[in-house]
Amino acid sequence: MKDDPTYWDSRPPAKDAEVEEIEYFDARGCTSMWPGDHFGRHRYFHMDIWKTSDGRLLMRFWSRCQDIDGRSFEILGLDSRKIPEREKDSDFQESWVPRAVRRAYNLWIGQEF
Repeated sequence: MKDDPTYWDSRPPAKDAEVEEIEYFDARGCTSMWPGDHFGRHRYFHMDIWKTSDGRLLMRFWSRCQDIDGRSFEILGLDSRKIPEREKDSDFQESWVPRAVRRAYNLWIGQEF
């Protein structure tokens, strides 16, 4: 079931955010909020989320496969202070990941697969 791109362990939060497509961004100096999720055995679809020094949340979808187009987004309407801190040696929690983020990721995989 983990290989299903629409499968998440948790339900999305009640308050949703929006995603807006942006140009590619450099994550240097940003804080990782989502370490990178991947789906697939051969192409590997990745999603990672970063917080900038001014509190903006940036997300990108990417793959090492040259046939797959990456995309970048800004997550709007989500207070980054409400994202749970990751405790040392523990998994990242996904319950804070908004429906719009999940939907955009799943749509991207479907388009590229």
